[in-house]
Amino acid sequence: MHSIQSNPVDDASPAFCAGRKVTEMHKALLWQLLNDDPTCPSRMVLDTIAETQGQIAVTLRQINRLRKAWGLNRGKGRPRRANAPKKS
Repeated sequence: MHSIQSNPVDDASPAFCAGRKVTEMHKALLWQLLNDDPTCPSRMVLDTIAETQGQIAVTLRQINRLRKAWGLNRGKGRPRRANAPKKS
């Protein structure tokens, strides 16, 4: 049997999408939204971007990674209501 070796020239353009890049303009918009309300969930930030801007190719994962890098990440777990009584 002959084994087929991959040609490095063929690997220059992968078969699958290599991913999307977040542009500096999109990062600036995200920075502004996250600084305005750091406690806002990332899903809501994604919805806000979809409503206010045109087509911005940013995913929830990218928003969460940028939040962590900028130190604007929320605490773990489900947000609690301020006036809700605690269950015993």
